[in-house]
Amino acid sequence: MTEVVVVGAGPVGLRVAKNTAKAGYNTVVLEKNSVIGKPVQCAGLVSPRVVELTDTESVIEKPKKAVINSPSGKSLTIEAKKKKAVVIDRAKFDREMAMKASKSGADIRLKSVVKNTTCDGRREVEYIREGRKETLKADVVIGADGPTSIVRRTAGLPSPEEVLPAVQAVVVSDDNPVQIHLGSKTAPGFFLYEVPFSTGKLIGLASDDGATYKHLIEFLKSKGLDNKVITLLSGTIPLGNLEKTVDERLCLVGDSACHVKPLSGGGIYLGLKAADICSDVVINALEEGDLSERRLSEYHERCQQDIGKQISRGMKIRKIIQSMSDDEINELISTLKKDKVKRVIEEKGDIDYHSKIFKPLLKTAPELLKFTGPVLKSLF
Repeated sequence: MTEVVVVGAGPVGLRVAKNTAKAGYNTVVLEKNSVIGKPVQCAGLVSPRVVELTDTESVIEKPKKAVINSPSGKSLTIEAKKKKAVVIDRAKFDREMAMKASKSGADIRLKSVVKNTTCDGRREVEYIREGRKETLKADVVIGADGPTSIVRRTAGLPSPEEVLPAVQAVVVSDDNPVQIHLGSKTAPGFFLYEVPFSTGKLIGLASDDGATYKHLIEFLKSKGLDNKVITLLSGTIPLGNLEKTVDERLCLVGDSACHVKPLSGGGIYLGLKAADICSDVVINALEEGDLSERRLSEYHERCQQDIGKQISRGMKIRKIIQSMSDDEINELISTLKKDKVKRVIEEKGDIDYHSKIFKPLLKTAPELLKFTGPVLKSLF
């Protein structure tokens, strides 16, 4: 008998699997890919909180500064005294998470492509494994299968408010500072990043104009890096705050639930927090023998108290930034370069809770209201 089926063997799904298996529940993880951790579709820039949560040994870089480049070429260098971010090897990180789930008793099945999930008494998951159709019956299904989640779609749960196409290149390079590039010609509607990687650096971007790949190639050519690309990968970033992430005997978690920071596209920290809440609720529900939508809604409500608020605020701020012209972004960067403002960013900035910086910023530099208007002021 299978009690928990987790669809998706990314770090978030594996965290849930580890927790439920450790609690003594028969847990199966279905993963469509043949290798854990590949393809790598994440820059791997995370906060130290992720290291503390997972006790990972996958850290490859501890950047001391980050450079934000405006459309005109002006740069803002942030150097915090306290460590704000680390870079992890995502493939190694995922393998670590898989090992922990496996050691706790989870059964990880690779090359298992889920096609449907239905509910008739128990949950039934239909999937294809190495060309053979198979079915699992489970007490509860956890959809951790990413932005285009088949679990979410077959359960009829809400879609992301916005889905951004993204592309990333692994590039051979010795020059590896963390950099962010803004502007309508570089990455309209989002940003381009450069992050250290084990074999050089990752350069990637998302955009909202349908020309993401073109923007990346143009940037690589402008830096003379177009002939140093090892691998190109594409994906999507789901944004928004889903109104519903549970159904009868089913929960969504991670990217499938849009547990993603709207200002950066990062989802590891929020996803891990949601994974722990999800597994806590599911374990209690299994013990009680009640896996109804009403019982599982505790998971959604608890996530909304923390993760949901951050996502909603991030979406409001994102809309403000999207509406800014390149000239306004240039002016904004110039304002942020002022010593007193820069100090606030270095001291109060938090890559997991972006919105927390805005109140002290507005207090230090009220002139920032000209960029944000009443929408940002209403957040606080």
